[in-house]
Amino acid sequence: MDDKFYVNGHIVTPAPVKFSALFDGWAWRPIRNCPGRYVMEAGPVATPPEDIVPGANAGSEHLSVSTNDPVIVTPFEDGGLISYRKADGMFLHTLNTREGFERKLHQLGITTSHR
Repeated sequence: MDDKFYVNGHIVTPAPVKFSALFDGWAWRPIRNCPGRYVMEAGPVATPPEDIVPGANAGSEHLSVSTNDPVIVTPFEDGGLISYRKADGMFLHTLNTREGFERKLHQLGITTSHR
């Protein structure tokens, strides 16, 4: 696999960071019945996704029929951050292993692939 990651047909370069670094750098709690997915313990925060994932450019923003909130997708080397931008400008961040990331994006109707 090379480093090209596609979200809804657009190339997105994964940030050069690992799941373990993000897991250890912030407080997360497991999402019940969602293996490989964690939600930020603080709940919605003002911190944007690019400040959570070092080396990330702004994630790609998507609309989904599964949620009222815009979804910001920020892939990294072995997973990704899925953030929901709330109406008040706050963000609800979820940290995901690669499997959890791809599974949730599929549930949201956001297509991904590695090429």
